[in-house]
Amino acid sequence: MANRPSLRHVLFGLPCRLERSCAMSRFSDGLIRSHPVVAGLEIVEASGLRSGYSAHRHDCYVIGITSQGVQRFRYRGGERHALAGQAFVLHPDEKHDGRPGTADGYGYRAIHIAPQHITEANASGSLPFVASPVLADPGLIDAIHTLITARTETPSELALVSAIAELVDALQRHDGAQRRRTAIAFDTLRRIKAELDDAPQATIAMSALEAAYGLSRFTIARQFRRCYGVSPMRYALMRRLDVAKSQILAGRSLADAAITAGFSDQSHMTRHFLRAFGMTPGRWQSFHQNH
Repeated sequence: MANRPSLRHVLFGLPCRLERSCAMSRFSDGLIRSHPVVAGLEIVEASGLRSGYSAHRHDCYVIGITSQGVQRFRYRGGERHALAGQAFVLHPDEKHDGRPGTADGYGYRAIHIAPQHITEANASGSLPFVASPVLADPGLIDAIHTLITARTETPSELALVSAIAELVDALQRHDGAQRRRTAIAFDTLRRIKAELDDAPQATIAMSALEAAYGLSRFTIARQFRRCYGVSPMRYALMRRLDVAKSQILAGRSLADAAITAGFSDQSHMTRHFLRAFGMTPGRWQSFHQNH
């Protein structure tokens, strides 16, 4: 554990600069704002949504509060309802959809936070599992509010680190699992993650990682998921989609964005876009155009 980086290093591993940009999108069926804070941390606020998301999976935790109406979604085999004022916790790589529960639509304020921030802030070094995706715990709700407002009221490293720690403590209180303490090769996993980050368009074989880092492919897959919430394959795919999104926002055609990101063609990219974000690249583009 002594060789693990500090939360400051993980959270501010990129140049320590808080992003002030806000992407805002208006539609006939609602409004979505996206506020990047630092690498691996984004605040998303939505209001008046009257349409839904198809089933998809994130590679991050999505933790938020329903701010308006009723939010309905299928998650882990059940139909869920998050009322205004209730918190919701969606784990990485868990399939879910989203839609309004009433004709009045719904809104939410949510934190998209990378699993590595959670593991670094958690004393056990693991990802807490919250069995119930909808909660009315005042402590968790306060922690979510604190992290969202830290972005605007006190935009400092100290505020963000403290707010993340408070959020992780709240999640840990709802983790009822008795976890076995097994050694995790944190330094090796960070190097593997960095390799995937540095070459998102490349296809990296598990056999190559196995040979390069001296761990079996099964150990890599199992421990990578414990640290980052998804498999190495899924993580690499999401980084490829990040490249595609940046290309689309830069004005490239969908076909060019697909090729640049390493997909075989536009339809290949579209299939993965739907699975990851619950919408096509074209609809995603319209949601994220600045106004």
